[in-house]
Amino acid sequence: MSSVTIIGAGPAGATAAILLARRGWAVTLIEQHKFPRDKVCGECLSALGIEVLERHGLACVLAKLGPVKLSKTTLVAPDGTEATVALPGAMWGLSRYAMDQALAEEAVRAGARMIQPARVESLDPVSLQCVVRDLVSNELRTLISDHVLVADGKASMGVAKPNKTSDLGVKAHFSGVEDQPDRITLFGVRGHYVGLAPIEDARWNVAMSVPAARVAECRGNFDAFFEQLRRENAGLNRRFANATRVSDWLAAPLPRFAVARDWPARLVPIGNAAAALEPIGGEGMGLAMRSAELAALELSAGNDASRLRRAFRKLWRLRRGSSRAAAVTMSHPATAGIAVRTISANDAVARASLKFVGK
Repeated sequence: MSSVTIIGAGPAGATAAILLARRGWAVTLIEQHKFPRDKVCGECLSALGIEVLERHGLACVLAKLGPVKLSKTTLVAPDGTEATVALPGAMWGLSRYAMDQALAEEAVRAGARMIQPARVESLDPVSLQCVVRDLVSNELRTLISDHVLVADGKASMGVAKPNKTSDLGVKAHFSGVEDQPDRITLFGVRGHYVGLAPIEDARWNVAMSVPAARVAECRGNFDAFFEQLRRENAGLNRRFANATRVSDWLAAPLPRFAVARDWPARLVPIGNAAAALEPIGGEGMGLAMRSAELAALELSAGNDASRLRRAFRKLWRLRRGSSRAAAVTMSHPATAGIAVRTISANDAVARASLKFVGK
């Protein structure tokens, strides 16, 4: 029986654990946090991710959680000008709190052994010896498996360390937002952008890419910072006139990096540990699940890592550059206004824009 240790039980790690456990592998899934837990994320599962779930009979697992079907996206320039475009494939609005718990439970049902809360203290990229600390008892244990999948979301274990950006990902949940519940809305503000999407239980997720310097201007007071953003975009201000924040603000470093040219034998990064693109396209979780599916298929077939690296480069290549270009466009008031007006006036441009970011 082949064995695998998977570091991280988010969408990539849990999906890989389910697929490999179903194929008879001995799967150990290590997660640093005790589920359920919240996490910085746009909380939009793209059509790509839904397709992966459907192929493996997992869509019904998440459908029970009450995800919101998202069929449109609206772009809002700082002056309040808006353009709405139909998405070529429906997306789901669903919290990470609910989704990650459900997928982790499914991995255990499939036969994976889950260790949480536990942190990987060290990983030898050659022997694949993994030293794990139980965060409750503080005890250390050593694991050795045939393969290791790194799904920690930050490429920190056994693969090349990406350069840090000067941006943060920030999110919180709100109630009472005045927007249409069938869409993702993106707002251009000074130097970055804000995303808004409905999730289960009549809540709304606000997620944004934020220059750390802007947060420092408000001394880390995210409520004050968000009020400042509302003043910078008329459409954002209108939608939040009667809204109430119902969760804590969460913040985390925002990575951006391409697929590594190489990684150690039998050690494979997946999800955001393999590559991280600008989150404006809403493809992060879908790409994580698809990369996990590809990894499970290649490992089960006994293929070498070069095939998987080529598949990963193809998966991320177009989306990486185009999402960054879209983010830069929405992050400047002048270009955001031009883009929104152009898309609003021309359906062909609107469709091409969605295709440009991988939709």
